[in-house]
Amino acid sequence: MKTLEMTFVTSDGGTMRIAVSNPKSPVDPAQVIAFMDLVIARQIFTTMTGKVIGKKSARIVDQTATLVSVT
Repeated sequence: MKTLEMTFVTSDGGTMRIAVSNPKSPVDPAQVIAFMDLVIARQIFTTMTGKVIGKKSARIVDQTATLVSVT
């Protein structure tokens, strides 16, 4: 399963992450930047470490799970 993770900087020096499961492929970097800018401009979220004030990073995480027999 793939997840788009967008990490933001908060006003008190912390970070906040938004994760989107199964993003449309291929991910358009311009759309990711536009969304992150919108989150910052509209002050949509407030966290325990303050308001969202900047972009830190964005990444695609591809996870696979393999069952390990324990019996």
